[in-house]
Amino acid sequence: MVKWDDIKEGEIGTSMEYGPLMRAEFVDYANAGGDTNPIHTDEFAGIRAGNKGVIAHGLYSHAFLGKMLVDWVGAENLKTYGGRMTGMARPGDMLLLTAKVTKKYEEGGEKLVDLEIKSVTKTYYVRGMGKASPDMSDADLIKKLENAKYEIEVGFVPAEKWEFKLKVKHIEDVEINTKRTVMDEPVVRDWLRAGKDKLTAEIIGKRKGDSFRFGIVRLRESIGGTATVAIPE
Repeated sequence: MVKWDDIKEGEIGTSMEYGPLMRAEFVDYANAGGDTNPIHTDEFAGIRAGNKGVIAHGLYSHAFLGKMLVDWVGAENLKTYGGRMTGMARPGDMLLLTAKVTKKYEEGGEKLVDLEIKSVTKTYYVRGMGKASPDMSDADLIKKLENAKYEIEVGFVPAEKWEFKLKVKHIEDVEINTKRTVMDEPVVRDWLRAGKDKLTAEIIGKRKGDSFRFGIVRLRESIGGTATVAIPE
């Protein structure tokens, strides 16, 4: 249960992570909510609209911010809530949701908290496995992974053959297992906005000896807004 004395201005009051988003969810939401715009459920409609595939409904993404707040203080204590869409969410994305405390005060006999709420989409472009000396710090390993060059070559004749090759340019003191590394859907569909998006690397889970799992990800704010909640006694 949230406690008034534990809430500090400038700190995260609550947070939530959801995902990965699935195409079937968009279909279920369209049927339940009545927003049947095909850009959310039909790949060709999404491509024709210039989105390079389907995208999540804006209100569907918004709903998870609402759920985060309701789970924290209860529906009866959610006073105001609103936000603006700043980016698209797509299949496979993780939603990273936060509510930062901007003000806490008492008014009309209630203990109130103003919040800056945010939803950030986390999109995987590369996921894989590799080896590096256990003596190499996570920070140094991440830097090397971010500065590596990843290449994918695909060629095929539908009725005949398929040729696929993944290459990672040599990384000093790091060995990437290309048979255990994949380029995710965003690479194939070219979802990166040149000059606007930035990719970063992360270590997934704990390193085990010289082995590690990694991801190349993009973090992009998709919703920004504000909310006010009452803290129950």
